Amino acid sequence: MGRIPKARQKVLDAAERVVRERGAAALTFDEVVAASGVTRGGITYHFPTKDDLLRALVARDRERWEQSIAEHRCVGGCPATGDLVAYIRSATERDVDHQRFVAGMLSAVAHDPALLDGCRQFYRDQSGSAPWDESQLRRLLLRLSADGLFWMEIFGFVELPDAARKRLVLMMEGFAREWAPAIAPRAIAPQTRSSKALRSRPPLAKILRSKTTHSKTPLPKSPGIKTKAAVTGKGSKR
Repeated sequence: MGRIPKARQKVLDAAERVVRERGAAALTFDEVVAASGVTRGGITYHFPTKDDLLRALVARDRERWEQSIAEHRCVGGCPATGDLVAYIRSATERDVDHQRFVAGMLSAVAHDPALLDGCRQFYRDQSGSAPWDESQLRRLLLRLSADGLFWMEIFGFVELPDAARKRLVLMMEGFAREWAPAIAPRAIAPQTRSSKALRSRPPLAKILRSKTTHSKTPLPKSPGIKTKAAVTGKGSKR
């Protein structure tokens, strides 16, 4: 991806400040000119309409969100669990400026729900194409918990003490690891020499049949096990 033009970046930064401080309803080209120092012509070159500017703000916020998840992603272990833990950490990360920006965008989103089409696709990608089994529903439950804490704090519905909030987030992460999808041992077991040898051996019944057919020496009789002759009476004296 090429370098973002400096003027475009300045316009987006200024527009974000306006939304954060006064809401999307206060976002006008005149306000952006005053906040960015970019001329109106320079603004409309990159964003012909206010809707174009709002869509660009939402897209940039989504890119930052995806970058945050990537930075929190753990290396090793189950990829699905690592993604889920990264999602929880990113969603519950405290960022007052970001919360104010999201709150300021609510009026614009209510007016034009299509602004969130990219976000909707992002959440669909998070769910993936996996069936809605118990494992998938548990992951959804934890994502909803993390998102719920984010929105509860935006609206000021809950104010947890720092220690309690930290414990809550750690509980979410703990459940994510505890509910990690089980992987069959054979799928991850190392290919040791002994395990290869065991899998390459023919079944025991086949070995017995082979020895009975090709060997003149009969198999030793085990005490307590009757031979076929003993059962049928063949070969016995009358």
